[in-house]
Amino acid sequence: MSRLAAFLDEADVEPAQSRQGIYVVAAAVVENAEANLLRAFLRSLVQPEDIDPKHGFGRLHVSRIKDKQRKARIVATLGMLRGVTFWLGSCTGYRDPKEREHVRRLVLDDLLPWLVKAGAEQITIEQREDAALRAADMRTIAHLRSAGHLTDVAVHQAPPSADPLLWVADACAAAWRRAFVEEKSNWSSWYETHTTLVDVAYEKRKGR
Repeated sequence: MSRLAAFLDEADVEPAQSRQGIYVVAAAVVENAEANLLRAFLRSLVQPEDIDPKHGFGRLHVSRIKDKQRKARIVATLGMLRGVTFWLGSCTGYRDPKEREHVRRLVLDDLLPWLVKAGAEQITIEQREDAALRAADMRTIAHLRSAGHLTDVAVHQAPPSADPLLWVADACAAAWRRAFVEEKSNWSSWYETHTTLVDVAYEKRKGR
């Protein structure tokens, strides 16, 4: 059996008067034997317009691709990569934007153990820019370790510049966000046949 690694990124829509909030975390589960070829291919898709002016590196970030046709092609291409399957944790139902971090934790609490059961030996979560948010993710990981859910699994955070495979998770999250929020399933159809959906129940904050 091929060894597996999972790469995670999120997408969300904050609650508004007319809708509940939704938070999704997508995991691209990659066969290690294919990983380096995939990274080289992904880098080949980057164009000058994909350079992040703030950080000075190029990456495929769906929300920043202005050309709608190219954006759709990228989402489709990244949904059909050889040796990649997807898991998607989603949580709907919160009304207070301040609950966003709590909801993220709920999703990670459910999703990460499923990735381990699926055979992931390494998990990389896209590193968030704010140090307090990175620390919050580390607390979630520590909680899961103490509960015995991440035994012998390496989990770390990395910026999107560090590994192009995080871009694949970004595209998956964008596709399902579009399906859930805008009720447009044309993007998610490229992922649906090889995506496992994890519906996470919303529970109000109780501490921790």
